[in-house]
Amino acid sequence: MKKGFTLVELLGVIVILALLMLVVFPSVINLIKKSSSKADEITMKLVENATYEYMDEYISRFPRTSGNSYCITLNDLIEKGYLKGPIKINDKDVTSTSSVQVTYNKEFSYELKSIGDCKEIIVEYADGSGANRPELVDGLTPVIYDDNIKQWKIADTKKKWYDYSAKEWANAVILKEGVSNEEGTTLRLPTSPEDASNSDVVAMFVWIPRYEYKMPATVEDKNNPDLIDINFVIKNASIPTEGYILHPGFTFGNQTLSGIWVGKFETSAKAGSSCYNYYNNCNNTTQDPYILPNVYSLRYQTVSNQFKTAKKFNQNLNNALDSHMMKNSEWGAVAYLSHSEYGKQDEVYINNCKNYITGIGADSVNASSTDTTCTNDTNKYNGTSGVNASTTGNVYGIYDMSGGAWEDVMGYLTTAYGSRPWGSTSYDNYAKFTQAPDDKYFDSYTTTTATDEAYNGHALGETSGWYGDYAGFVSSGYPWFTRGGSYSATSKAGVFGFTYIDGNSENGRSFRVVLAPTA
Repeated sequence: MKKGFTLVELLGVIVILALLMLVVFPSVINLIKKSSSKADEITMKLVENATYEYMDEYISRFPRTSGNSYCITLNDLIEKGYLKGPIKINDKDVTSTSSVQVTYNKEFSYELKSIGDCKEIIVEYADGSGANRPELVDGLTPVIYDDNIKQWKIADTKKKWYDYSAKEWANAVILKEGVSNEEGTTLRLPTSPEDASNSDVVAMFVWIPRYEYKMPATVEDKNNPDLIDINFVIKNASIPTEGYILHPGFTFGNQTLSGIWVGKFETSAKAGSSCYNYYNNCNNTTQDPYILPNVYSLRYQTVSNQFKTAKKFNQNLNNALDSHMMKNSEWGAVAYLSHSEYGKQDEVYINNCKNYITGIGADSVNASSTDTTCTNDTNKYNGTSGVNASTTGNVYGIYDMSGGAWEDVMGYLTTAYGSRPWGSTSYDNYAKFTQAPDDKYFDSYTTTTATDEAYNGHALGETSGWYGDYAGFVSSGYPWFTRGGSYSATSKAGVFGFTYIDGNSENGRSFRVVLAPTA
């Protein structure tokens, strides 16, 4: 006969098991927790390593400058093959709800956070050169060139739209009223002066980031000078690297700028018009300025009227950027960058179009003047010869800095007319200023010596005679600087060329516009 457990015996077994559970269960729980924690630790390490690899691959989007923060979603890491999903933390799938916040402060640090905590961090593209990001405001639209269709498109600033290491300087435009600023929109530019009214664009600008520079130790051959050594620097840098000079072109009054927007072409006249003499009524301040390729440059204005005309771009930008006539030091900032690893690194081709059409590039560096290049597609700014007239040797640079029209700049010998240089009634002031502009709008010269170290960075004494370019310093009778040379100057024209004028209006002289981000 089989005998089962009595009730007392069963209760005894249950009590014993309960006692055992009290002893063993905490250890089991701790073991599970440790196992889960270890798994989470391994997962976090995998995420961290994946983020490192991602950053290395996409370093152009994440420049190594202090204080930048970015959000990288786990989905993005998985889609690009750096992680295998799903990603679980505390046994919860966080693949689609979490991201890695990346902050660079001497070295990268990572923290897994919810996507909600990252939403306010705006990820903008920046290349890997260390150049300060272009400062965009309402009214200034970033663009990128589509080489397949040979046209400009509105850029997505979260994707690559410039790369200074590849000599692709950042470009932006002021759109004509009514033109869409939606990303990917193709923009129409004029193909001839007669086509100017059909342009979708009012003006084009190129970003020149702040930098420090070091001149070549020696220049044995001025027709083949060594490159200028350039390091991009942050906006607030106040002390240069040993042996370098902080370029003065980024000082605007009492402000230091992260960069400047420079007119891509010589300033042009009202769509389709040709401003070359008094009869065309160009020497006034009623002109609506444009900055476009394949149109006539705006000429025959006194320096004071050029200055006032340049200021008119403020109205397009709601005064968010300070629009002004280019200073001599700002010209130097472009010239030096062009002759560095980030620019053409060679002599910029002349615009030899005798009709003063903007953006034209000759078939050779110092070609004689002609009218045949004015209309040839290969000689236009985006043609195979035309790109050689750019400061980068491609469509992303700045044009008309060699040849075209002379370009007057705000650089003035302040001792020229004694103690009353501005609008003096006792002296013939051809520039016609009735009062002195604010100091931030012009470079002041007090000596007639180009090699004065106070003028370093202005592309004067430091680069005098490079490539055989003009080198005429201002004097008491001719106190204003003009730059670049004319379409007919052949070997004398060039980015490093300079000479003197009295400031009066002439047929062969134009000017360039600069936008200063002062906000």
